[in-house]
Parts: sequence; C-alpha cells; structure tokens
Amino acid sequence: MKHRSLTLLLLCLGVLSCDKVKTLANRAKSAVENKVGEKSLPSAGGAAEPALQKLVDQTPEGVIFRKDLPFPNAIEVTTTLREEFIGRLYQSSAIEKRAEEKKGTKLVVIKLERAGDQVRYTLEQSSFTVLPAEGAPAPKELPADQLKKIAVASKPITYQKSPKGWRCSTSEGFRAAVISKELSPVFDELLKEYSLAPRSLWLGKHRFKSGDQIPVSGTSLPMLLSGMVTGSLNLTFEKTESVQGHPCGVFSVTGDYSRKQFPDFEGNLMDEDVTIESGEIWLSLVYPIILKQELSTIQTTKSGGHGGSTERTQGKIKVFLSRDWKTR
Repeated sequence: MKHRSLTLLLLCLGVLSCDKVKTLANRAKSAVENKVGEKSLPSAGGAAEPALQKLVDQTPEGVIFRKDLPFPNAIEVTTTLREEFIGRLYQSSAIEKRAEEKKGTKLVVIKLERAGDQVRYTLEQSSFTVLPAEGAPAPKELPADQLKKIAVASKPITYQKSPKGWRCSTSEGFRAAVISKELSPVFDELLKEYSLAPRSLWLGKHRFKSGDQIPVSGTSLPMLLSGMVTGSLNLTFEKTESVQGHPCGVFSVTGDYSRKQFPDFEGNLMDEDVTIESGEIWLSLVYPIILKQELSTIQTTKSGGHGGSTERTQGKIKVFLSRDWKTR
C-alpha cells in the first residue's frame, strides 16, 4: 500500500506542473474514493440479505468473523458439489479389479434439514458425466456410485439424536439402519462439515482487511476441515462477497492436507491426500460456517464402505462447492 500511495503522489506532482485546476479536481475525487474505501471492503456476488448484513461487524479497520451469535435451531442447506476430474481410477471388489483413465464431471446435490435434534438427509442428484474424445458421441450420464454397487436412497433419511447418539428409525429400512450405525460416532463432525452446526474453532476477534494472511495447521485445521486431518494451509484475505445472499469473507488458499476415514452421508469412508494449488473459500461473516469453495487440486483418494468394493483415484480435480444456507 505504501508503494501504491507513493506512486499516486508522484503522479499528482506531475499533473501540478501542467494544470492546477485539474489537479484539484483529481484530489477531490481521490479523497471521496478513499473515504468510500474506508467504509467497506471490496465486495461482489450480489447484495446480502439486509437482516444478515445488519449482523456483520465491519469498521474501517476490517471485518470480524463472528462466532458470538446464537446458532439457528432450524436450518435448511442445499449443497451443490461439482468436480472436474482428469486422472486414473482404480476399483477393487471381491470379483474383479480394474483401472482406467478417467475424464469427466461429477455432480452431487444434497439437501439437509435440521430442526434441533432431528436431521433429514436427501440425495437429490448424483451423476458422473464422462467427457468424450473429439468426434465421439455425446456424453452419457452415469450414476456416480454405479461401480460401488450401492443403491442410491430413493427417499429422505431422518436422523434423531438420543442419549445413544444420532440414529434413524428402523422404519427407514435395513440399509439406512446400517449407515446410521456407522455414522453415529462421527455424525457431529458431519454436521460441522455441511454447515448444519457451528465449527468449534474459528478466526477469533482479529479484524481482517485485504491482504491479511493467516497460516492454518495443527490444532487450527478443524476451523476448515472436520475429522482426522493433518497438514498446512495458507490463507490470504481478499474481499467480502455474498453467497446466496449470505455475507462472507473470501480467502485465497494454497497448501496440503491429509484426512483419514472421513464419512459421507452414504456411509462411505474416504482417505484423501490433497494439494491445493490455488483457490478460494468463502467463510460466513455471521456464523462459523463455510459456504463456498473453488479449488484447483491434485488428489489421491481411497473410498469404500459396507465391507464391499473400494475405489481409488489419482489426478487433478477442480472443485466447485456452494451451499444455499437458510434458516427456517
């Protein structure tokens, strides 16, 4: 900033020798622009909802990522995940092993509704579009879990918290009951990962402004990643921006992390080693939740569950994740 201010000063001095009137006008304009810049950080992504914007703690010194507000009791979150994958896919089951080059786009849409101690999960869409070679036929839609031989749930699954943990009713069916038993020990971590519960660790009372950097490693990693995770990430605060009307702060991010045996709502457990070459993440300015990610990564993953087939992937993945987060 000091170098930028010096450059502007030299430019103004150059103009003085030519046209004093023009210089005074430029100075007045610059003063107005600087005053506006003091009131708010650069923002984009459409206007935030007024009720949420009122809760943002922002001064000329920067913004605070709040953690002090009561977390809503009734929430609805629709998560859309798109991954553009180029790499190799390895699959293994009791009857066969196969490996192939893979290029395509995975799309998963999940709806989660929480009302206190009750959570309802719905898998709304799951597909993998295989990208064809030049001159080949149009892409073919395939179920994302086709090779895992696990049927996609045809109806929502409702979980209820009890003294024994999060469980679903036996009326949900055998498969749901099995998944429920596997997820119960880690269900609270899933709620944090999918923004249905506040993250226990957040950014503190520091005011962030553009250019501020923060390293995230060791015991601070749960701020961004749930589960058994190790690694080191580097964040740089860029700007404020709303996501589906929710005010957020945007950080650029690079780094590496490894996470072991982290589940999804289908009961699959995943090991992942991830290098984030570049990307951005959107953190809420009102609650300790993450609402958006756009990342260019190199990943090695291994997933499976239910004692069945396993799947490994190695390659480059562009990740686009967005959450439509609403209180009810």
